[in-house]
Amino acid sequence: DIDIDAVRIANVNAETNRLTMKSFLPPLQETEDSESKSLLMKAHSISENEVLDDDGFLYDACVANILAGPLVTLAPRLASMVKPKGYLGLSGILKAQAEMVTEAYSQYFDSVVVENEMEGWILVTGIRKGS
Repeated sequence: DIDIDAVRIANVNAETNRLTMKSFLPPLQETEDSESKSLLMKAHSISENEVLDDDGFLYDACVANILAGPLVTLAPRLASMVKPKGYLGLSGILKAQAEMVTEAYSQYFDSVVVENEMEGWILVTGIRKGS
């Protein structure tokens, strides 16, 4: 995620529900759009390093509910965290942005499709390439 509060809340919720899951802020250099960079700069400045680095662990699934611009920028990073044949679920995407997002993730995931649409917002899913 690119919002410090969302990262902290997600980590508390995971711990409360005894899930092996860690949310974190991506490095600043992985963002290109000015909106994401601005949010991340603010988040990094107040994070006290507790949510900055991922642990290198490969996960069975990745779920992200952020805007299309940051999702496209983060495609390589998010893909690198998912096991081969792992699942992807992306939301926070407007219907008009579907092609941009599916194209970015198709490099790393098979069967990247718009799974669902509700009131102009879409859910994109896929399965990580690899054996």
